[in-house]
This record gives sequence, C-alpha cells and structure tokens, in this order.
Amino acid sequence: MTPQESKNTALKPNQALLAGRVNAVRKADEYVYTEITLPAPDEYTSPQSVEVRSRKRLGQVGETIETRVLCGGYRGKPFQFTDKETGERHQRRPVLNVYSALED
Repeated sequence: MTPQESKNTALKPNQALLAGRVNAVRKADEYVYTEITLPAPDEYTSPQSVEVRSRKRLGQVGETIETRVLCGGYRGKPFQFTDKETGERHQRRPVLNVYSALED
C-alpha cells in the first residue's frame, strides 16, 4: 500500500471499518440497506448483526464484504415501562445506531 492509499483509507473520528457476510439487501427510496453479520470473536459468542445504509449495493447475499462507515444515530421515541421488581414506572428513550457507508 502506498503512503497516498494509506492516507485515503485512514479512519477519521466517528468512522469504523466493518467486515462480515451479507445476509440481506433491501432498497428503500434512494438508499440500499445491507444487513451484515459480523464474525464472532470466539466460538462461544454469537455473531453480531448491523445494517449499513448506502447509495449503491455493497455486495450480494452470502458474499463477505469490508466497508468503511460513518457511525451516527438518533434518539428514539420515549416510552414508559414498569420495573418488574419494584413496580416503579420509568421513562426511557432508546438510542438507535445508524451506519452509513463511506462511498467514493
């Protein structure tokens, strides 16, 4: 890898490199959403799944891919729940992660 290629592929803040197998691909409006199963760290841990939003298709189902993403997200709708142990009502607001492919 040349120094120029290395500079172009260096990760910046809030970016990540994801690698895994494509499980599903769907298109909605102008975006393609690719569900990727990441490799498990060891034989006793379940693999993780993420969804990456992109303008073009990242790969075919069953294919192993590697892509750089911008990590983002937003706060979801607040909801009420009851603590089963104490009976107290609490309000929570989930944070939803969004990964957008960095496309050249």
